[in-house]
Amino acid sequence: MAYRLLAFLIVGGIIALTYVTKPVFLERLSLRIEDTKFAVREFLGKTPKPSDKVVVVAIDEKSINELGRWPWSRKEIAKLIEALSTAKVVAFDVVFSEPEDEESDGVLAKSIEKAGNVVLGFFFRLSSTQKEEPDALSLLQDSEFLRYKLRSKEVGLLDIPYVELPLSEFMANALALGYLNAEPDVDAIYRKYTLAHMFRGGVYLPLAIQALRFYEGKDVYMELSRNGIDKFVFKDREIPVYAGRFHRINFYNLKDIEVVPAVDVIRGRVKSDEFKGKAVFVGATEIGIYDVRPTPVDPVTPGVFLHAMTFSNFESSHFIYSNPFIDLGSVMFMAFIPFLVVAFRKFTVRVALYLFPLVAYPILSYTLFSFVSSDLNLFYPVTSLFLSFITQEGIKILTAERNIRELRRAFSSYVSPQLLEIITRNPDRLRLGGEKRVVTVLFSDIRGFTSLSEKLKPEELVYLLNEFLTPMTEIILSNGGMLDKYIGDAIMAIFNAPVDVENHADKACLSAIEMVRTLDGINHNFKREFGVTLDIGIGINTGEAVVGNMGSRQRFDYTAIGDTVNLASRLEGLNKLYGTRIILSENTKNALAGDFLLRTLDVVVVKGKREPVKIYELLEDTEENRERVRLFEKALNEYFAGNFEGAMLLFEEVSIRFGDRPSSVFMKRCEDMLKNPPKEWRGIYVAREK
Repeated sequence: MAYRLLAFLIVGGIIALTYVTKPVFLERLSLRIEDTKFAVREFLGKTPKPSDKVVVVAIDEKSINELGRWPWSRKEIAKLIEALSTAKVVAFDVVFSEPEDEESDGVLAKSIEKAGNVVLGFFFRLSSTQKEEPDALSLLQDSEFLRYKLRSKEVGLLDIPYVELPLSEFMANALALGYLNAEPDVDAIYRKYTLAHMFRGGVYLPLAIQALRFYEGKDVYMELSRNGIDKFVFKDREIPVYAGRFHRINFYNLKDIEVVPAVDVIRGRVKSDEFKGKAVFVGATEIGIYDVRPTPVDPVTPGVFLHAMTFSNFESSHFIYSNPFIDLGSVMFMAFIPFLVVAFRKFTVRVALYLFPLVAYPILSYTLFSFVSSDLNLFYPVTSLFLSFITQEGIKILTAERNIRELRRAFSSYVSPQLLEIITRNPDRLRLGGEKRVVTVLFSDIRGFTSLSEKLKPEELVYLLNEFLTPMTEIILSNGGMLDKYIGDAIMAIFNAPVDVENHADKACLSAIEMVRTLDGINHNFKREFGVTLDIGIGINTGEAVVGNMGSRQRFDYTAIGDTVNLASRLEGLNKLYGTRIILSENTKNALAGDFLLRTLDVVVVKGKREPVKIYELLEDTEENRERVRLFEKALNEYFAGNFEGAMLLFEEVSIRFGDRPSSVFMKRCEDMLKNPPKEWRGIYVAREK
């Protein structure tokens, strides 16, 4: 969990940092993906329509064919201005910086003065070879923007050192001047419109904003700081500012913008009244003479359309709204999703949960943009989701591999290879802290081991013990059991944990029979090598127990605890009392699916318990043992019925005929009952020893 949380913080932090710093190679990809929103919006029919107050008068192919090569005579431009005199504002995406002749320039100057609605364009330059004209610079200052408030001494606007201006006689008669500079993004695509530039300590506005001010008869207001434009207000409304100094152009379908050939205006084919009350932008659209501005909607957009669309955006309140903090929050949120999803065990479920935000988030982003012009960044949050998914799944895989290695190492000596394979494929089956399961517990112990250890040297004792435990363990593992622990010479094994084992009670009983049979075989070697033989007692019980990893944080073992385990241990100890080898509880008997030879042994209250338990001896299935069981249980029925004298005679017969040790025990018990008859006989024996 800690690694996954750290991975979430790292991935989210890295993507958030890249969103803020915007590395060029990523930003190019991000911008191209964002551009698809315009196409989707157009497909959905949700592209807004430009203001009907905006008209582009185009210096187009038709106009060039009729009036000749550009630039035209200033007298033709004067005719154009005169024809557009009814317009409220005429903004030129043209810089009349070079003189033609005194007469023509004078005609144009007078037309500008007479119309009284012309906003002229100029360029800021990073370098210049032209000689600056003091009169022109003085006139430029008349267009300096003054309605702003400084929040800091430094202003985060681009300060450009040089300027290319129209002739001063044109400037003197114009309403205002607006710069024509445009700044592309890192991929050379134009998506934004610069709202202000600095020039020699003054603030200047672009063509579209200057036209807007005079068209609406209302000024704009700005608050400036080292971050650029902190606030841009127009008509008492705060306008969204992108990256501190830009307006994000909300592009229209170029076909929806009204375009009139300049020659039709000059020749009077379009009446002047049709421009009444409108904002006219004059610029070149003919290939070879216009400034090509690749945009998200058209790779060869004429520059004049950027001014016209920006004007329409402001006039019609068609703004694109975005919030970098929401985008950053989206980055972290998307990085957080895999942190939660990875907790699900099934990969198919995780894939479905990953696909949902991967599909839903783009749908949300495209929907917001198309219907309410709200731009929720798509690239960085989706990238965050993808990288977080890879990281979290990678950690899960590495953790799983590490867990598998640890499981194999921890369980290789305790469970069978088949069971180990199941555990490694399903490591979640090993719940930390434990779970309740129905299990069968087997306890085995060597009889008289303490006295045996006194007869042998330490190294001989260790060798003998290893030679005994090895085949016993192999038997348990081969039957699907799990070796829980060695307790000195004792063995504790669990069946049906940590994974399901079918017919686990049967598997435990089969193990017990094989253990006894195998011990009889290896005792020949012990007798030959050490002059001793071993005997064992086995207790088996089935029931609910808590199994899992238990211990301390520094060291823990996979084990089982509970009454089921305790009773199995007590049953193993009862073998000493009855002279048997394998005793199992009634719970185990009832859980058996196969045929086993069992004889009812007693109803006993084991030490530490209050409730009586019916116990059985498990015997190897032979003709002799079947007859022994038949006669013994006949005697036991008499015993339970309180007929101690008759029971004693029957037990004596079984003892003499088969050398049956439990029968000898019951003979002695019947004899005691005859001497001291019980006041209330229930057939229950209370064991005083473990």
